[in-house]
Amino acid sequence: MTERAHRLRRASSTPELTGSLLCVLMGVLFAFVVILGKGLLHGDPPFALLTFRFGITAVLLLAVLLATRSPLVPERGERLGLVVAATLGYGTESALYFSALNHGTAAAVTLLFYTYPVWVMLASIALDRRVPAVPLIAALALAIGGAAVVVVAGSGVDVAPIGIMLALACAIAYTGYLIGVDRVVHRTNPLTTATWLAAGASIANLTYGLVLHSWVLPHGSEAALRVFGMGAFTAGAFVCMIASLQRIGAVRNAIIGVLEPLTVAVLAALLLNEPLTVATVVGGALILSAAVIATLARGQRTVEPDL
Repeated sequence: MTERAHRLRRASSTPELTGSLLCVLMGVLFAFVVILGKGLLHGDPPFALLTFRFGITAVLLLAVLLATRSPLVPERGERLGLVVAATLGYGTESALYFSALNHGTAAAVTLLFYTYPVWVMLASIALDRRVPAVPLIAALALAIGGAAVVVVAGSGVDVAPIGIMLALACAIAYTGYLIGVDRVVHRTNPLTTATWLAAGASIANLTYGLVLHSWVLPHGSEAALRVFGMGAFTAGAFVCMIASLQRIGAVRNAIIGVLEPLTVAVLAALLLNEPLTVATVVGGALILSAAVIATLARGQRTVEPDL
């Protein structure tokens, strides 16, 4: 291979490697959100908590936008799609997830939610009429299997039928969000996109809380600090999420994003003195293998005939 070919290959792989690393960082930041949110709701409806969480995120990101003189408004042609993805996609997904927690154990709800990479891949196949590269399919299987091991090892799996429906609806809503942003937002910078995403999610949960007359806030100064922390970590996670999507697409973002439950387990062991079991280590190895494969996969696709 010539030196010029080597340079071209390195240049083409740099955005994909950066996108994969951003996705890993996204998972770590979201894991901190989970750790901070543990025990805040006590079975209450999540709408008030999520309204303030995403509202804090939006305010923090807006401050950064103003400080850096970045565009406040998404590019033309991407605004409506982003609003829909933020409100009906991410805002609804977050409300469904926390609502499902009221009808089942965290392990069961998380396990059902982390079927979303499967839905993302199936949706991509249906929309593109193309089959992802074999390494990505293998990575998906490893990621789902590893997530299942980590989640089930963490606690008992018990969920009511309504909890199953809410958790699966949550996974499908998140799938719609990922696919939508991946296909609609191309020119808007990640910081602007993340700001609108946070604002839309906050407005969506405010609307749900008012319509359903379900407005319960966590009490106490410690709870307030934890909610602020959730908003701050969400701000960083959103920027990483959007920047990653723009570089590696929805399918690989979904696969690498399965690192989140492993990161939660590790952080819980370090910060909350929860035990780190052998099953968690095994599941973590599977997830990390999936992340490496998804990172190295070049995204080649085999074209299927028109359906």
